[in-house]
Amino acid sequence: MVDPTTGIAVSEASGTMEAAPLESEGEGLEEEEEERAGTGWSLAGLRLPFSLARLRPGRDMSMRRFSVVEAAVLLMLGILASKGLGVVRQSLFNALFGTGPEANAYYAAYRLPDTLFNLVAGGALTQAFIPVFVAYQRRGDQREAWYLASLVFNVLLVALTLLLLIGCLLAPAFVSHVLVPGYPPAVQELTVRLTRIMLIQPLLLGLGTIVTAILSSREQFLLPALATAIYNVGLIAGLLLALAVPPVGIYGPTLGVLLAAALQVVVQLPALRRQGGRYIFAWNLAYPGLREVMALFVPSMLAVAVAYGSSILETTVTSFLPDLASLAALHNAYMVFYLPVSLIAQAIGQAALPRMARLELERRYGHLRRLFGQVIGASLALSVLSALALGMLGLWVIDLLFRHGAFDEHSAWLTNLALFGYVVGLPGVCLGDVVARSFYALKDARTPLLTNVFALLMRVVLLGLLWLALGGEQRILAVSLSLSGAASAEALLLCLVLALRLRRRPTLGQAVAS
Repeated sequence: MVDPTTGIAVSEASGTMEAAPLESEGEGLEEEEEERAGTGWSLAGLRLPFSLARLRPGRDMSMRRFSVVEAAVLLMLGILASKGLGVVRQSLFNALFGTGPEANAYYAAYRLPDTLFNLVAGGALTQAFIPVFVAYQRRGDQREAWYLASLVFNVLLVALTLLLLIGCLLAPAFVSHVLVPGYPPAVQELTVRLTRIMLIQPLLLGLGTIVTAILSSREQFLLPALATAIYNVGLIAGLLLALAVPPVGIYGPTLGVLLAAALQVVVQLPALRRQGGRYIFAWNLAYPGLREVMALFVPSMLAVAVAYGSSILETTVTSFLPDLASLAALHNAYMVFYLPVSLIAQAIGQAALPRMARLELERRYGHLRRLFGQVIGASLALSVLSALALGMLGLWVIDLLFRHGAFDEHSAWLTNLALFGYVVGLPGVCLGDVVARSFYALKDARTPLLTNVFALLMRVVLLGLLWLALGGEQRILAVSLSLSGAASAEALLLCLVLALRLRRRPTLGQAVAS
């Protein structure tokens, strides 16, 4: 394998450079001086620039480059706005459909499109594309960088179109035999219809993922953060359609899913244009950059497939629970649970990934270790506090957000019961997400894949044991607690492997001495 920044051979087995030169000393020192001179926060000896002035609105804001802390703050604000709109969306949805058959069909129908998106074009593609695109940018050859982006875009377009058609054909069998075999035939039929409509969503979001990855790799986080919030605007529009035209029913929010995906793509296009983005009609499956992306993408995609296999397993098991409101209750509980996960793990991890990849390319392993330590430590501390807060205030939050219309006292009680099981594993989920991104920055996608397989096997075991130990309505805890236990075990395993891996990386001084 050849390192794209230097043209020097790299050992595929170890992933270390055989004769790679160190970063340009002048360039590295200039960046370190900028970090020392600027205002910001300092943790563990590594300065992370942060300036509120850089976050002030202005004409050039969409072109500004942000530090890790500044980017994390922007993404957190975007996620908070998204979750705020998400509360409005979910409150409207619960008031219109509660936890009845239509709601359960909608939630079940969302599983396949969501799985396809995350499998092919979600985090897996982003984590594979950013390190390679950053490397091409560091070479200074912008035409090759845009060629790579266009090529990945074209391959993704063809792949998602084929998957969409296959998904439409196989939807009836998948829904009735795999997804919700325990549902009545009428609900299964509705689930099939909604699934086929929603399958257009992965195609739209997938193409937008390339735009998000390009902007993130160029440290442009404003419009990706805004896109996170704008998604719920489309969903709310669909619900308002159902409210204004009652015969539309559950098809209102279903069409809203498509509008939301389109809006999330369109809002980022101005920033891409201002970055000088160029589309090149290209189709070359033997292109070295594409091969590098695929080498990271395939293990990452398999890891996502394993994780979503766990999600499908959860839906299948839930369909056999005695309370038919269980799937809707789990969905609402997971939405509350995932707010701190998004704010902590996703925002920090997404902001840090481009910088981690750059430090790895420059072989500045001392800085890389400290950045890993800061990101992991901050994520763990914030997630523990969030878990304690949700554990104490969960039912109050559910009542405040969802207790409207068809969402009655029983729905709130069942949702809180499911939430308790999820909250136990909140630190493990956050920690695992952040540490997994660290491996992608090191261009290692195999380790997260292996730990995901480990987590899936552990979840199956825990789910079986808890299913036997619990009974009645308490059995819903088997679903959420099994996820928490498996995620926590995976996070510990990832931390152990990362610590061992980083010990083998030389510091800059050691590398010079050798």
